Amino acid sequence: MKRISLLLLTLVSLYSQLAFGAWVVVKGEANIVNGNVPKAREDAIHQALTYATLNSGANFTSTKQVKNGQLVEDSFSIQNQSEAAKVELVNELIEDDKLTVMVRVDIISSGTNEMQCDSQSLKAAILVPQSLIKDRTQLRYGNIGFFEKALSQRIGDALTQSSQTSFPHIHANERLDIEQALVDIRGYRLPSWLSEITDSQYVLLPEIIDISTDPAESHMLGLWSSDPNRQFQIRLSLYHGISGEKIWSESYNTSAPWEFDRQETVPSNHQRFWQSTYGKTIDKVLAQAIEDIDTSLSCRPILGQVVAKQHDRLIINLGRRHGIHVGDSFQLILQQNFPDRFDKMRAVAGKSRATVEIDQVTEDTATAVLVGQKASFNVQINDIAIKM
Repeated sequence: MKRISLLLLTLVSLYSQLAFGAWVVVKGEANIVNGNVPKAREDAIHQALTYATLNSGANFTSTKQVKNGQLVEDSFSIQNQSEAAKVELVNELIEDDKLTVMVRVDIISSGTNEMQCDSQSLKAAILVPQSLIKDRTQLRYGNIGFFEKALSQRIGDALTQSSQTSFPHIHANERLDIEQALVDIRGYRLPSWLSEITDSQYVLLPEIIDISTDPAESHMLGLWSSDPNRQFQIRLSLYHGISGEKIWSESYNTSAPWEFDRQETVPSNHQRFWQSTYGKTIDKVLAQAIEDIDTSLSCRPILGQVVAKQHDRLIINLGRRHGIHVGDSFQLILQQNFPDRFDKMRAVAGKSRATVEIDQVTEDTATAVLVGQKASFNVQINDIAIKM
């Protein structure tokens, strides 16, 4: 009998729902490393239950027991509700050192909590540049060059797959100097300037703090050694594209065995790296980070901007990928940039009665017609658009 402790946190739901239960069947996979089938089974079940919670919006903490191929409930509770749900291991398959499980989960969700903010169907674009790294010499162990690019790509992929509030603009080949991050360029704070040229609502800066490797521990008079432990510490900071202000920042710290030889080259853009224990541990950290970003953005309105105007027609930098449809209406907010005491530009919003209605939509932009000519005279490039 093997105890499996799982803590599964899910995305914040934007809708209040009545309590309900539903059976779902989900698949989980894991590689079998050094013949350790129980560990692979634990990882596969963890992955399957994570998928179940992400798809259903449930939020639960569980401690489980596996006995004779059946998951036996030890304690299982949904946060703030203490309602039970059943979990069953339906099938298990081992093939080519990969273990696949099918798990049947009875998800119970509840909507008795008060709605924390208004729901919205739009998604924001997040610019993800190349990750920064504090100590590049740490890349030498395992020869994992270009890890900064691969990590940014992985963050972008995680946003694409899991985020309920955003999607990425991945610029993994473009590196930003953090010391320059808040220095003015042409009078604008850098996050604002970057968001304008990429039509992104936010800028996410990943900083790799530590990926050092602990010395391997010797056993049996030095006849063999265990895999060394490798650290993974990262700081993620999210900046608002219009104001340039940092609206969220969080650090994550974990470690995992490094299963490769010291002199072995392990390309960080290959699946062999990401299917290792260390790579999977990083993916778990990124999944948690995406949830935290979603929580931070769930109550923030998506702010588009006017990028072109001619007579009574204009173009805003929100499109089909953001969730815009023909017929949507937007309120226009006049924007002005004032210099502060350090001569940095600060965005200030002003009142406007102007509204627009979308009549054409592309992937990343939308064309709109101004409603009410008297209110349209003061509309300028970079004014803000908010969905009504």
